[in-house]
Amino acid sequence: MKRYGELVKKNEERYMEELFRFLSQKSISATGEGMTETVDMLQVFMEDAGIETRLLSTDGWPALYGEIGDPADGPTALIYGHYDVQPAVKEEGWAEDPFSPYIAGDKIVCRGASDDKGQLFTHIKAVEAWRQACGSLPVHLKFLFEGEEEIGSPHLHQLVGENRHLLDCDLVIISDSHIHESGRPVIILGLKGMLYVQLSVEGGSKDLHSKFAAVVESPVWRLIEALSSLRDEAGQILIDGFYDSAIPPSPAEKEAAEQIPLNEEQILKNLGVNRLRSSKTYGSQYFHNMMFEPTCNIDGIQAGYTGEGAKTALPANAMAKLDFRLVPGQEPERVLELLKQHLIKKGFTDIQVSVEGMMRPCRTNLKEPYVEEIGQAIERAWGQAPLLYPSIGGSGPNYIFTQHLGVPCITVPYAAADQNNHGVNETMIVKGFYNGILTNGEIIRGLGQIEDRGRDRRRR
Repeated sequence: MKRYGELVKKNEERYMEELFRFLSQKSISATGEGMTETVDMLQVFMEDAGIETRLLSTDGWPALYGEIGDPADGPTALIYGHYDVQPAVKEEGWAEDPFSPYIAGDKIVCRGASDDKGQLFTHIKAVEAWRQACGSLPVHLKFLFEGEEEIGSPHLHQLVGENRHLLDCDLVIISDSHIHESGRPVIILGLKGMLYVQLSVEGGSKDLHSKFAAVVESPVWRLIEALSSLRDEAGQILIDGFYDSAIPPSPAEKEAAEQIPLNEEQILKNLGVNRLRSSKTYGSQYFHNMMFEPTCNIDGIQAGYTGEGAKTALPANAMAKLDFRLVPGQEPERVLELLKQHLIKKGFTDIQVSVEGMMRPCRTNLKEPYVEEIGQAIERAWGQAPLLYPSIGGSGPNYIFTQHLGVPCITVPYAAADQNNHGVNETMIVKGFYNGILTNGEIIRGLGQIEDRGRDRRRR
């Protein structure tokens, strides 16, 4: 691996130039801007690295499939990532054009720098570097880079199901999210599920003068009262049956959460808040709440007049968007039914519920052998052992792979904790980008030494 590391070091400037070219190409799945050009560019990068590729069409934006290595050599790992990004404009508060990458201090600043173009790019460069430094890969790698993650991966379920044989593997590796606040690497083994809904209240056919509030019920107050019925002041969700199917963390998962160092001052600084909330189940234990506590969050409320000056109005309608973050055992379809039953029971029959998105929770066992093997690869690259995260607070399509392919899903992130993905001035730490390439090389090496042990575990 000495030669591999030397080659990566020698090519750092070129890798960064190519990453900047990739980041500069817009790929906004919500609007379609730059999507075709980006997948074409990504395909060229992969082919130049020696990865055979093909486009997999969907009813939305295509996914890019790649493959390299002999299936007879070691286990098969599927690398998943997404080439689409969130919308961004300078007027939101970006220091520079959000699609003109630059380095500020020790960070790369650009939309997609960490989520997820910068992180998936480390896998492509690792394959290229391995082939140049060491020859053929000792492991069989597959790649699936989709273009719809930032709009909820609406076609990924069907895509993976229809290409079950093509994507057959022993494990799935994802590079997304971020490392620990201290800069220590981590392994993430789970995600919360999500139910995203819109609640709407329609009043009359038009806005009225507020004098009519004496005789006409306000849709805004109806919505506020309905929202207030969903949880108490402590944050406990009041929907009957909401917690009934939730599977509590295992003793090993609790212990892993307790082993994660907590620097509350740094977390508060990264989040830009003055205090953290507690839960009835886990109190003020930050990582327990992030990993194991389901939530009901109001994403936004829209109603009435909010402009300058005083306009006395009784709005004709009101709307709120909510997301429920779910833990294993909580199925979004069931939570949706419980929500509807709750509103009816509380008398809010006039409130319409529409679904914006659903994702299932998933969690890989801490004792999965590949966890230890990948952990050793990370330690060789970073010089320190990774922390084990049984889960994180966010949601993603990981469950699709565990459901269809029946294999463990392991996330190895390279971004810093203050990456600000989805926000202004999104960043990828420079060290994280290069460490990602080094780590992926060590993963290739480590998996290549397993021989056929993983293949015996494959569930077909």
